Amino acid sequence: MQRYLRLLLLFNILVIIIGSPLTHKKLATTHIKLQAAVAASNRCTSSKQCAIEETGADPCGGPRGYTIYSTVDPKSVRKIKRLASETRSIHATLNKEDRKKNPYPACVKLIKPEADCKDKKCIAVAPK
Repeated sequence: MQRYLRLLLLFNILVIIIGSPLTHKKLATTHIKLQAAVAASNRCTSSKQCAIEETGADPCGGPRGYTIYSTVDPKSVRKIKRLASETRSIHATLNKEDRKKNPYPACVKLIKPEADCKDKKCIAVAPK
């Protein structure tokens, strides 16, 4: 029984050591794909064609960031929403792992920007 518990503990430690870098790499890859999808479809004629999506997940709740994107192409919107959702899911996993090491994480409250159309591109602007 004791040997089984040692093996189980060793396995869990290996999962944390090996799994975490893979999760960080997946997060970075997902962010790159998200930025590419936003850039590829970023066109607008009015601010009504621009939207905001939360990205990532702060350990204390709320997003880690925001992505401003164009809603002109429905296919691109679906892709952007899926990738943003992936960033939230991956961050939630990382937050869970981090809570084991640090039960009192640093929390950041972000101010949600507004989306606007300028020079036929969707951009983030400070809230009014």
